[in-house]
Amino acid sequence: MRKVLSTLLALAMALTVFGGAAFAAEFNDMGVFPVVKDGEGIKLTVATPEVATITDYDDNHLTNYLRERMGVEIEVQLFDNAEYKTQLQLMTSSGARLPDLLLNFNLTPTEREFYGRQGYFIDLRPYFEEGVMTRYFEGEAVSYLTEAEKATTISAGLSSNGALYGFPFWAVSVADPWSDGLLINNTFCEALGMDIPTTIDEYYEYLVAVKTQDPNGNGIADEIPLVGFANMGNGDVIVNLLNSFCYYPDTWNGAALCCDDDGSIYAPYTTEEFKEGMLFIAKLYSEGLISDLSFSQDRYGLQAMTDLTGDAPDIVGSATSHRSYMFASHSSAERRTHYTSIGPLVGPEGVAYAASYKVEPVYRHFITADCENPDVAFALLDYLTSTHSTLTARYGREGEYWRYCTEEEAARGSSWAALGYTKALYTSSDMKLAWGQQNNEIWNITSITWQPQGFTALTPAKPAEEYASDIARYNAEDWNNAIMARFGKAPKNLVGTLAYTAEEQEALGTRATDIGIYVRESMTRMVTGEMDIESSWDDFQKNLETMGLETVLTLAQAAWDRANG
Repeated sequence: MRKVLSTLLALAMALTVFGGAAFAAEFNDMGVFPVVKDGEGIKLTVATPEVATITDYDDNHLTNYLRERMGVEIEVQLFDNAEYKTQLQLMTSSGARLPDLLLNFNLTPTEREFYGRQGYFIDLRPYFEEGVMTRYFEGEAVSYLTEAEKATTISAGLSSNGALYGFPFWAVSVADPWSDGLLINNTFCEALGMDIPTTIDEYYEYLVAVKTQDPNGNGIADEIPLVGFANMGNGDVIVNLLNSFCYYPDTWNGAALCCDDDGSIYAPYTTEEFKEGMLFIAKLYSEGLISDLSFSQDRYGLQAMTDLTGDAPDIVGSATSHRSYMFASHSSAERRTHYTSIGPLVGPEGVAYAASYKVEPVYRHFITADCENPDVAFALLDYLTSTHSTLTARYGREGEYWRYCTEEEAARGSSWAALGYTKALYTSSDMKLAWGQQNNEIWNITSITWQPQGFTALTPAKPAEEYASDIARYNAEDWNNAIMARFGKAPKNLVGTLAYTAEEQEALGTRATDIGIYVRESMTRMVTGEMDIESSWDDFQKNLETMGLETVLTLAQAAWDRANG
């Protein structure tokens, strides 16, 4: 039975008693199940924000799988997906008893530290330092990490007092940080007698040709040289083009800070390179080479322009998008083969970055001080890092939603062999799909899966004859080529989540958020001509100064130095 508490008051009143009798639990060795010896009578209450696609959390394969593997009762308490932070705040302020475990509570570093210092979350760092309870973490999970990832897994989650309140998980595929970029209509290139552009100057010439030379051959000037979509980095025309002039991170949150090779934090929008890039993009817009729709439509608007059928002529010459957003189906979209995904374009000064972001672990799982069996709760978190639990939580039950590789598949090696990943372990290809669907198979959250790049790279290479169609093969090969072309094309130091002290957070206030909003709005206005770049540049910089950019940079530098010193 689903247990959604519809009001905050009901939640605070209802969650008063959790857990079974407290006693020192004993645990089996790694690989021996259940994890907890003689766990009958132990109950863990696990709270998580509800995901709309999950039809039942109690009668759910993943829930039952974890009950069986752990050997304890697990009760799932659902929080509101949008209001879970408010609900947690109300519970703590009212003195209500907290669930034993909070899973997938996306708290900021400041929020984590606040609840930890107030005594609501326990410090997990001693578990990792002692190493007794980290059976699956040390025995399996760590083996998929690079040395750099090992160094940051714990340290990146430490609060300013040195405590680790959230359990670390990695959840990022090989492709994720490099999935944004440009696609070019190769049939237009062929009609125009042009090669796929590799520099920003060649790209400009291509866009002009698309606008003026009727590459779709219908005698109508209906071609759209370049189009993207709004409110997502995937479709961001400005950021993708800016990276041919300066590095600009793929982020819509905060002040979009950068860090040079010497470890100095800076704001890219104060540089001359940023200004030159904006002037170039504004030039494209003024010449009718960028569609107005790039700043208003969503991804489905772009898909309506590219996922065409029958005799309808192509109209899009180039797009900024994750390639999957342009077509409803990878394997059967008629026009998928018309678009080639490309790497970063080389700018006038040789700059060619991919719009990316810092890959870092997440810390979204907390054992509360009200948990009467914290060792058991930690053992559950530890088991979630295991290979089998990860694949079950990500896909569903073994044999139906995923399977281990056959000997033949393992011999072919990884589909990402060119990046140094050689082994193949598992596949979900051509199997049932639970993720994103209405189901009671999984919980549809990645943060309870251990998926660093070294794990997600373990899918086998696929021979050409195994693809369902030529279109499906092209899609896979084009995607792979694009990731290869973008992979690693970013500065040495990337700024991710910064952990501020309570005093720093108070001094920061909303400055970073406010600056981020102002900069994003100004970038669009600069491109569309509402804000003249040359004449308003000094005022733009003065406004940033007035809004407290120097304070933001100073506090960010302190947090960076503390984490990387």
